[in-house]
Amino acid sequence: MLLQVVTACYVALRVLLTIGLFRRQPRSSAQPSVSVIVAARDEAADLPRLLDALLGQNYPRYEVIIVDDRSTDATPEMLRSYQARDPRLKIVTITEVPEGRTPKIHGLTQGIAQAQGELLLLTDADCRMPPTWISGMAACFTPDVGAVLGYVELYAANSRLMEDLQALDYFSMMATLAGATNLEHPVGAAGANLAYRRAAYNEAGGFEAMPTGAVADDMVLLQHVLDRTDWRVVFCDDPGAFVSTPAEPTLRQALNQRVRWMAGGQEVLWHNPALLVTGTIIGTLNGLLLSFPLLLGTRSLRRALLQLVAGRTLADLLHLGVAATRFQRRDLLRHLPLWMLLQMPYTMFLPLYSAFSKWSWK
Repeated sequence: MLLQVVTACYVALRVLLTIGLFRRQPRSSAQPSVSVIVAARDEAADLPRLLDALLGQNYPRYEVIIVDDRSTDATPEMLRSYQARDPRLKIVTITEVPEGRTPKIHGLTQGIAQAQGELLLLTDADCRMPPTWISGMAACFTPDVGAVLGYVELYAANSRLMEDLQALDYFSMMATLAGATNLEHPVGAAGANLAYRRAAYNEAGGFEAMPTGAVADDMVLLQHVLDRTDWRVVFCDDPGAFVSTPAEPTLRQALNQRVRWMAGGQEVLWHNPALLVTGTIIGTLNGLLLSFPLLLGTRSLRRALLQLVAGRTLADLLHLGVAATRFQRRDLLRHLPLWMLLQMPYTMFLPLYSAFSKWSWK
């Protein structure tokens, strides 16, 4: 009976998330002023591409604020060189981080304190974005919207299978995030492509209101907007606003990143019922699939296991297939069978690994 219930819950979850993908948010023609804020530390290798992209946006009124967080490479000199050519670039320098504050949250807090825009757009220093990024994100801010979650994809910088699998795994999270947000139940956010209306940011308390030691700047602040304000949160599915970031090049780095994300998710898990239900259903299903040798003893259990496998396969094909079309990533689907197989031990192993390992910032 348990197997049938879990199968039904998983299929229902994926169907609901697929329905969410078909919902389109209205767009606004207003063009409020925008501040783009990026926290950067030792990013000299990535800054030229980032700054060229940010300073080449087609939006009429915006500024770019780069927070130099104690960089020891050529980051400061590079920033000053760009600033001399374009006054829209502002530089905020961090010399020390208060005890109990994570570097990124402190950097973003200081950058936003210097921002003048009505909208606050956040991204990371190693990201890529098209010249229509600001325009696409800003158009989602209809008068009742306080936060916009943007689509982020991973790309394989070294053309390795492990990077492709990371990209597909992250894509599945984006598909879940998009569907759930369009159903008015956001389950998270990606700090690489995230925007707040300043009024909503202030009403939620900003980064200053985060608990000491908080890790997930994106997840926690979004949850504060949901809990403390009446502003709506929407997902931007405009291809002109998609952001890409490189997959981790090694397994150790990928695990470190996932453990950090897991720590961030745990900070809001009990405050976000949609995230709790989604995680429980997916985790339970993969746990049952991983225990398949125990389910081969009787004909009824074998039949229920077959139904579980079939239900999961069809539900994933439906949801991720629709998402792959919507987000123009059909190329990732060729790895879907391998990803579905690896996800079973991965979802069980990662919590255990995180319990005995320490993640680190860059």
